Order: sequence, then C-alpha cells, then structure tokens
Amino acid sequence: MLHDVAQVANVKFVTTESGRAGTRAAHPRRVRLDAGDRREQMISAAMAVFAVKPYESISTAELANAAGTTRTNLNYHFGNKRKLYLEALGRFATLPSLLPRAAVSGPREVAVAHLFSRWLDLVDRNRETFVALTRAQRTAFDDEVADLFANSLSAWEDRLLAVLGLPCDDIAARAQVRAFQAMVGTATEEWLVSDLLTKEQVCELLTQTLIAIGDLHATPED
Repeated sequence: MLHDVAQVANVKFVTTESGRAGTRAAHPRRVRLDAGDRREQMISAAMAVFAVKPYESISTAELANAAGTTRTNLNYHFGNKRKLYLEALGRFATLPSLLPRAAVSGPREVAVAHLFSRWLDLVDRNRETFVALTRAQRTAFDDEVADLFANSLSAWEDRLLAVLGLPCDDIAARAQVRAFQAMVGTATEEWLVSDLLTKEQVCELLTQTLIAIGDLHATPED
C-alpha cells in the first residue's frame, strides 16, 4: 500500500540513518543533451503539461521542471512560454503531412479506411499533442493561434478531398469536408479522452461518413 501511494504522489521512500522511512521528491533526472535534443525534450514535456492544464494556469517554472531544466534555459531556447506553446502546437499542424501520399490500390472505400487507420495510429502515438491541441482549439486566444489551426485544417481538407478524388477547388465539397472535420475531432476525442468509443469504431464511423460525402458528388459513370 505504501509503495502504491508513493507511486501516485511521485515520491520515493528512503531510509534514514535511524531506520525510519522518509521521502524525497522524484525530480526528472537531468541528462546532458545536445541543443537540438534538449529543445525536443522541452517541447515533449510542454505538450504533456498543456494536455492537462489550461495555458493561462501554467507557469514557465512548471514547464521547466517538467523538462528537467531551468527557466533560464527554457527561455534561452524559446524566448518565453507563449513561443514554446506555439512551437508545441505547430507540431500537430504538421501531422497530416506525415501520412503517406501514395495511392492505395482498390476501391475508394479501401483508400478512405486506410487513410483513417493510419491517421488514428498517428494520433495514438501523439496522444498528448492531440489533447493539448483540442484544449487550445476551444480557447484560441489570438490570431496567431487561430491561423495555426486554420492552416492545419486546410491541409487536412486537401488530403480528404484527394482521397475522395474530388478537386480542391470544389467549393461545396470543401465546405462539406470542413464540416466533417468537426466530427473527426469530436469522434477522436470520444475515443482518446472519454473512452466511449473504440479506435476501431471511430475508424468505421469516419470512413463511412466521408464515403457518404463522396457519394454526394458521384457521377453516373462512377
């Protein structure tokens, strides 16, 4: 029982010279890294903090402690908390570009299912990033953050239109896909955060819905 409580509280039990149990805080162990690796470590640590707390309630000291560094070092790399926040959110904006662009042979249904399967795998590997972005999207507080979201959504719209074989300049199709993106975010959150849907259920839901959007634009020859 004592061991379990120690794990939850993030402390370690030690034995004093008198033989009595004491505690000491378990701080992140600082490891010497090159500048690039240190920067990446700070971004990863920041994403974990931003995923569970609002931006306004997080201090620079808290972010530095999570990364196992100092406020001075964090500010040296990023300038301030806001710039670190934008850098961290910007990582999610690039996630769609990590998906393979190679066409999947077979019916459109196969291609759509493959895209969402890969997308959900990517989100699964970047859970904290997704949760932090979802939180930020609800409380976007300036134009720069709003523009970051807009650019990310636009890139994802292009990918969804492409998998349906629809032109990017089709205004109606783009509007429908844009509306669909709200569903993508909500469904993913129901799996990742609320645990009300399984990953497989989300994939099936998104696949069938996007195919239905594509069917609205099908021609008799299709």
